[in-house]
Amino acid sequence: MIITASVAVDVKHPRAKKEYSYLVPEHLTSSINVGDLVCVPFNNVRVSGVVTQLTELNQVPKFKLKEIISKETVSLPNSLVHLSRELAKYYGTALIDFLKLMLPPKASTKNLTVYFISSVDKAISNKAFIQKQVCEFIVKNGPSTAQNISEQLEISISSVRSALTALIEKGIVKKEYRAVRRKPIVLSAEDSSKDIKLTEQQISAIETINNIFSSSKKTTLIYGVTGSGKTEVYIRAIQNVLSQGKRALVLVPEISLTPQMLSIFHQRFPGKTAVIHSRLSPGERFDEWQRIYSGSASVVIGARSAVFAPIQDLGMIIIDEEHEASYKNGEHPYYDARLVAQFRAKHENAMLLLGSATPSVESFYKAAKGEYALVKLTKRVSGRPLPKMEIIDMKAELKSGNCHIFSRKLLAGIKATLEADKQVILFLNRRGHSTFIICRDCGFVLKCRHCDISLTYHFNEKSAKCHYCGYTVKAPDLCPKCNSENIRYFGAGTEKIEQEIRRFFPDCRTLRIDSDSTSKKGSMEKMLFDFKKGAAQILIGTQAVAKGLDFPNVALVGIISADTALNMPDFRCGERTFQLITQVAGRAGRGDTPGRVYVQTYAPESFAIKAACNLNISGFYQDELKMRYKALYPPFCHILNIRFKGRHEEEVKREAENIRAILYQKYDKEAEIYGPVPAPKSKIKENYRYNILLKSIKIQVLTEICNELQTINDNSRVDIAWDMDPQDLL
Repeated sequence: MIITASVAVDVKHPRAKKEYSYLVPEHLTSSINVGDLVCVPFNNVRVSGVVTQLTELNQVPKFKLKEIISKETVSLPNSLVHLSRELAKYYGTALIDFLKLMLPPKASTKNLTVYFISSVDKAISNKAFIQKQVCEFIVKNGPSTAQNISEQLEISISSVRSALTALIEKGIVKKEYRAVRRKPIVLSAEDSSKDIKLTEQQISAIETINNIFSSSKKTTLIYGVTGSGKTEVYIRAIQNVLSQGKRALVLVPEISLTPQMLSIFHQRFPGKTAVIHSRLSPGERFDEWQRIYSGSASVVIGARSAVFAPIQDLGMIIIDEEHEASYKNGEHPYYDARLVAQFRAKHENAMLLLGSATPSVESFYKAAKGEYALVKLTKRVSGRPLPKMEIIDMKAELKSGNCHIFSRKLLAGIKATLEADKQVILFLNRRGHSTFIICRDCGFVLKCRHCDISLTYHFNEKSAKCHYCGYTVKAPDLCPKCNSENIRYFGAGTEKIEQEIRRFFPDCRTLRIDSDSTSKKGSMEKMLFDFKKGAAQILIGTQAVAKGLDFPNVALVGIISADTALNMPDFRCGERTFQLITQVAGRAGRGDTPGRVYVQTYAPESFAIKAACNLNISGFYQDELKMRYKALYPPFCHILNIRFKGRHEEEVKREAENIRAILYQKYDKEAEIYGPVPAPKSKIKENYRYNILLKSIKIQVLTEICNELQTINDNSRVDIAWDMDPQDLL
């Protein structure tokens, strides 16, 4: 029997956009399967690939085919191969691009050398004191590693190893290699299973979700205000799924939230949970991947990439904080984990459950139309009130003589909260000390050498950094252009907030969470854990502190600048401002003390800000939908953003214009085509950037364009990427 295999190859080659046919050698015909990772020849080199199809032939093929060289032990479920094909077609990319996301990291099983007693009949000389100690330890404690013996007996590792070698030679001890699972760190949490009394709304929500799971498995949106107990609803829904022999996947928007969620789920599903995210070591990810694939883990928790976990018998996918833009991958392939989850749920007959206190406009619209089932949790658990919110007009503060980054009311609120032995969260979605450095004599602004971006001043390092390419210089004492000493620092970041808090409240313990302070593995998780335990009184942070965190002792939240995202050149800026304010505010008043929120802004008239502070979620969505309908933005159309970048601006612009001409000729009547125009961030890492934006009510049209773009770029010096339904237009 002759068997051929279609293989998606992992090579960076302009022709490697499809599968290639290979002969299956005779010794593999009985063991090869779709989804197997194989080694194949390609252009006189050996490359990896995934088997995507097997075909039996009755005769030798007309064209001479190369043979598969070898088969690895790794294999993907058929369902993931099918999912990859759907996604590759939708996003207009190579099949292997998605298959690679589903494979485990290149790591191996961790083996430990373990020593155990093989004979107790043989005597050990009294002179061999260390050998005798080691032998007695193993007899008492069972099979042990050399390291463990060394630490427990307080004997040097070299002496222990010498003793073990001698004992092996005497036939008293034997050694063997045993596989050991590398366990991701799980920070302990309070026992979340004790004394949980469900609210009437939670009981109703669980019943509704269970009924949908048993019948239609319709995508369901949980709109639950902050503190309404969505996590407990997730847990009860999962319990129902597991009782029916199925498994569950839970996605969270930030890696920092994964350990918190994992701690809770680990308590409720002991021994059944696994975690997948990018901050795990390759070995940890490999071990967790194997546990998931083997079925020993029934509940998988992770960030965006966990949507590709090799779960079999999948019954439910839960996406917590479904509105978050972080579910969109920011590099090739530009997939959206929410859309991937929809595809996967449909294909595997699983239920998709979306949860948020501020659903995306698209999800709200689909729920209103009846495409999604809607479950509401409008009250906090234990009858706790939502925090009282107040807008503080910073323009009025300036007029009254207060030029500081803190309003007088916020400072007074912080003081009163600290005196009451409660905690404070201060939110500002900008890291660093000052957002730009300017000469007040000539107007010179210090910019990145490689990007069209102003450098951010970092006080602790006395440096100016680019937050896009990492370029760093010493902060100047004199203007580089006119040599003036009149250098000033404008704008505020989290570093400056921390500095000023220490000036106003010198005895106060603070923690700052941003990408500068949490670069070390596990540091963010530890800080959040420490804050919850009361190790600090004030937590200062960027958007990581806005998402899903439960701090019962927080009584005050201060939003330093609510306008940060309002004036961005993005149609979602109002939505994101509304969501951030609502989410950050939700961290207050989750314990016994009612919460207060002060929202500082220079745009108090903004509808997004007023709606968030007045808890007018319905009014905001209605207003936002009207605007998007008039301007033809999602959810009333689909968007495709084509990005061009290269070292030479004129060349990039010319290539963009050529592509635009091709698209206009063929798709002018089926899509609105805008551009090419310089991207809002027109130069990043020495590359000039241009965008073409397309809108269409027909997703098929944009999908066709994506697939066509793979074949029409002839300029190797201009990189073209395309992003379907982008979350970032910058």
